[in-house]
Amino acid sequence: MVIGSAGAIYVAAVGARTPLGLQAAASAASVRAALSAVQRHPYLVDNAGNLMPVTCDAQLDPTLIGPRRLLALLEPALREAALPLVSQTGDSRGITCDEFRLAVSVGLPEIRPGFSANDAAAVCTGIESIVLPLPARDAEVHTLGHAAGLVALARIAQRIVADEIDLGLVAGVDSYLHPYTMEWLDANRQVIGSISRSGFVPGEGAGACLLASGRACERLGLTPPMRLRDAVIGRESALIKSQEMCFGVGLTATLRQAVRSLRLPDERIHHTICDLNGERYRGEEWGFVCLRASECFDDPTDYLAPADCWGDLGAASGPLFVMLACQAIARGYSNGRRRTAVWASSEGGCRGVALLESMA
Repeated sequence: MVIGSAGAIYVAAVGARTPLGLQAAASAASVRAALSAVQRHPYLVDNAGNLMPVTCDAQLDPTLIGPRRLLALLEPALREAALPLVSQTGDSRGITCDEFRLAVSVGLPEIRPGFSANDAAAVCTGIESIVLPLPARDAEVHTLGHAAGLVALARIAQRIVADEIDLGLVAGVDSYLHPYTMEWLDANRQVIGSISRSGFVPGEGAGACLLASGRACERLGLTPPMRLRDAVIGRESALIKSQEMCFGVGLTATLRQAVRSLRLPDERIHHTICDLNGERYRGEEWGFVCLRASECFDDPTDYLAPADCWGDLGAASGPLFVMLACQAIARGYSNGRRRTAVWASSEGGCRGVALLESMA
């Protein structure tokens, strides 16, 4: 999907709830300052008997698990991203669902121990009960893990281009902090610690962004920091828990498709935000992408991996990366880097890449 100027799609607002902050601004500032939210879980231990390293929401009871925990993370992020639909008096700006068609699309974890299809259905039902300034015509979820939020982004973008909707709330939410999930990660040597040094710090959080058509931005008086150039979903066949060596073929193809509207070499990617988390598989995959598609970047090594600060946030990754890119532009610390690529890589093979461009 190439988004032309006539059907331009803008990132009108963002929202976040992460282990580093309860809102987007605090979360982004903490990542920029390279703060770390890593701590020990109060009671979950690994196979060596050590308390597991995690990043967690300081406001939530550690015994709260399942769909209720995901919804507790998701709701404030959605509400923050929807703030442009609210007037200063707290009303919905007088807009109606007849004038503006709103949809909600949310990325969720892949089905795994601690997160079942029934849990996904419960989250979807919970999303429909969240009160937003403008009633959503429908809500959909994508149980695709790390790339799920970018799948939701691409889906909403397609619907705006097709003139099915005017506004779309895109979100992603995840929490590894379920006993069954953590046990499963530990058994697969994916939790970094004394047993595995090629693992990651499991975390939790939610990210959201409001996508809007040009007409909707004009009607609402919005000045969006970025526009979405493209969002592409691809697939990798050499998976992380298989014996196959991953050469980055799927992610490279997805990236090339996402940048096909750029006039290379004059227009290139200035900055990348991605879900590298310490696992060797992901690092090797990105290394091959850098070799295969170096002409797409000013510098393929100029990337930000927020997992170093807030841990691996799974399905929340994509929308949170969009949030970070928008905050950098809005707050003036993008250092002239106008085009940002965000990408995420799911264990099940789904790959997502979104290309964002500053409006400045």
